[in-house]
Amino acid sequence: MERAANLTADDFRALADALPQMAWVAEPNGDIIWYNRRWYDYTGTTIEQMRGWGWRDVHHPDHVERVVALISEAFRTGEPWKDTFPLRGTDGEYRWFLSLAAPYRGPDGAILRWFGTNTDITERKGLERRLARHAIDLRRSNEELEQFAYVASHDLKAPLRGIENLVGWIEEDLEGSLTGDVQTNMELLKSRVRRLDSLLDDLLAYSRAGRADATMDTVDTKSLVDELAVLVSPPEGFAITADASLPTLQAARAPLTQALQNLIGNAIKHHDRPAEGHIRVEARPAGDVVEFVVTDDGPGIPEQFRERVFGMFQTLKPRDEVEGSGMGLAIVRKLVDRQGGKVWLADGPDGRGLAVHFTWPLDGRKGRADGIDG
Repeated sequence: MERAANLTADDFRALADALPQMAWVAEPNGDIIWYNRRWYDYTGTTIEQMRGWGWRDVHHPDHVERVVALISEAFRTGEPWKDTFPLRGTDGEYRWFLSLAAPYRGPDGAILRWFGTNTDITERKGLERRLARHAIDLRRSNEELEQFAYVASHDLKAPLRGIENLVGWIEEDLEGSLTGDVQTNMELLKSRVRRLDSLLDDLLAYSRAGRADATMDTVDTKSLVDELAVLVSPPEGFAITADASLPTLQAARAPLTQALQNLIGNAIKHHDRPAEGHIRVEARPAGDVVEFVVTDDGPGIPEQFRERVFGMFQTLKPRDEVEGSGMGLAIVRKLVDRQGGKVWLADGPDGRGLAVHFTWPLDGRKGRADGIDG
């Protein structure tokens, strides 16, 4: 402290000139009386040119009136302020700066001086603009993808229904004479039609996943799982348990219901012993989210395939063995992502089966992205 007390005015001037920001001092009425060297190096001006309110000459004409109004109000009220604006350099180009200012008051509370800094944020502004453009492009791409999925699924269903009707009519016309390979091929044809119909439904469900999730509701998730256990119509002997740990929470009911229904339905569909299978749905608090766990005692998924199965149209078994579009987990991931959560797979507790974990916001809030015009 004693050493600091011996610092001279030249020491403080050298310190101010070494700052990475432009620094300035103004009278109580806002008249500038001092800048550090960085201001003059950047603007190519002199104190005589800048004294008072001369700084307006290096502000961009599209912003100067707004800046003058804001600064005038701050000097009138004595409140600290901040703003961003472009300033012209010696090369005639403009760069963006963040300006911060605060009053220095005497013992009686009167303002003696204003101290301020201008920090170059041009790169940050450029990044913000690029991110904003990327966000717009991404939103547009998502909208186009959703529109394509809707149109494709809607328009393709009409001829698909026509094929299904034709197959039915052919079977009626040939009733009693369909034998051997012909009968087998007709069954395969009907199976392919059903599969394509299911795929189109799932494609549409994927495009819509999470879109209508803004309406919050009080959701008793234990009751919800009990309802789903009936809705999915499990095979006789298959048990679905809603654990007492399942909470009541504020949530977007539709996407949460869809996520749980997809996971329960997926576990039933891929179980290798459906007559004695078991699914358990439980939950645990994890900060500001709830971690749901849907566990089955089926064949499980080898660890090397656990990321792959979240892709669209991905199945581990031939579709002739297990009917499905391979969209179930892809839809779940999209629903969870839209809520700012995450989803991952783990082994079942007894070394058999699969445990699907996913997080969901506890209170309905989602958890969780170069010109001079800003």
